[in-house]
Order: sequence, then C-alpha cells, then structure tokens
Amino acid sequence: MFGKIASLLSVLGVGLYFTGWIYRWAYFSYFQLEVTTLDLPFESFLIVPIQVFFGNISSGDISTILRTIKIAIATFLIIIISFKIIQFFTQELANIINQIISWLLRKTLKTKHHRINRTLLSFPNFQPVNDQKYDKILINEIVIVTWLLTALFLLGQNQGKVDAIRDSRNETSSLPVVTLITPENKLPLGRKIDDTGDDPKVGSFRVIGDLELYEKLLLQDYNDKTKPQARQIIWRLLIDRDGQYYIFPSLPKNAPPNAHPPVVVIQQSDRGEYVVILSPEAAP
Repeated sequence: MFGKIASLLSVLGVGLYFTGWIYRWAYFSYFQLEVTTLDLPFESFLIVPIQVFFGNISSGDISTILRTIKIAIATFLIIIISFKIIQFFTQELANIINQIISWLLRKTLKTKHHRINRTLLSFPNFQPVNDQKYDKILINEIVIVTWLLTALFLLGQNQGKVDAIRDSRNETSSLPVVTLITPENKLPLGRKIDDTGDDPKVGSFRVIGDLELYEKLLLQDYNDKTKPQARQIIWRLLIDRDGQYYIFPSLPKNAPPNAHPPVVVIQQSDRGEYVVILSPEAAP
C-alpha cells in the first residue's frame, strides 16, 4: 500500500512540476525572458499549478475552474476514444498480417522442397498473429500519460499567457508598483526628483545594440509628468532575482493583446546607491 502511495505521489509531483514549468515559461516568455535564466526555486514550480487549475478564487472568478473541468472531461473522452482506435487498428492489422501469412503458406506448401517448407514454418513471422498478446497495460499507460501531459501543457500555457497579459496592464496588474531612486548620472533613464520636466542627460553613456530601441524608450519618457499620457504610466516590478530588478512600464487597459511592455533590468548595488520602493498601488 505504501509503495503504491509513494508511486502516486511521485507521478503527482512530476505532473505538478511539469505544469508549473510550462506556466512559468509562458508567463515570462510574454516579457521576453527565458525561465531557465531566472534560477527560480524548485518549490515555486510545485505551488504555481494551484493557480493554473483554480485561478484567483478569492476574486470570485470561476472561469479558470470551468476551463480546467472542460479540459479534464475532454481529456477523459479522448483517452477512451484512443483506446477504441488502438483496439480497432490492432485487430485489423492482425487480420491483414494473418492473411499475408496464410497466402505465403499456401504458396510454400505447393513447392516440392520440404526442407524449405519446414524452415519457413519455423519462422515466427509465419505463425498466426494474436492481437490479444500485445502489452495492453503498457500501451494504455503511454496513451494516458501522453494525453495528460498534453492537457497540462495547454492549461499551463494558456493560464501563463492570460496572467502575463493581466499583469502587464495597469488597471489589472497584481505586481507591486516600484519606485527606483539612483544618484545622478548612474542611470541613463529617469528624471530629477526636483525637476521632472528636465530632459535626462545621456551624453556620458554609451550604447551597444539597438540604439533605436533606447531612443524610443527616451522619447516615450514615462516619467515626464508634464505629458498627460505619462501621468497614467506606472512602473511595476516583474521579478527580483540574483541581484537584478526586472521592471517595466505597465500598459494601458485598452492595449492590443499582442502588445508587450519593454523590460528594464537594473543591477542592484552593494554600496547603497539604489533605493527601491515597493507598493501594492500607485500614490494618487
């Protein structure tokens, strides 16, 4: 009994980890980040599936639970249909092989070389095929595992993308609001605290890579509060891993589904140069 329980827990753990990994992969891929580079703790992949299967129950949203139930029912039906198809094709294949064997035997029996007849009849391929002798348990387990992994993949990928889009929008994001304060000329972005209308001086910095992307970020200038569109932009903390802050300007609620916010990576300093303020919501 304990052996069966241990096996069940092992299979459950593998399923949960697989679902959590797919969810993390889909979520961070939306922000152009690879989950393998973030060095996330192993336990986080086992906890995330709760959100994949049940969603945010506290908010009263049951759409995730309904989707999970629909996919579970569909997976069960597909597995049953797969069993029937395998059984049908196995029987048909066995009948075809037996017909070929019978035809070959009739041809060989007409020959006068008895040694050839005995030799051919001794070959396993010339014996009647029994479609009931294949390992049904192994085949059934392969079918079940394949469709279960497919269902978990779809659930994890869909929920990861849905949550990423939700967190990238300013009005629906559950990520903390972030305020980053650095010494002057330590960051080629941002504005002065006492003069938010002053353009940032970037003459002392050098750029490698897509210069137009950096210029676009400067032109949008999410911190210029003199612009009406910049007043509604809130910077949020995506993740804090390995001494790096991943922050991004949240998108408006009406942004298209294929819109992706730019992610800025800030290296933490051990000299206390940066001040990071986190808050559940922005100040009025």
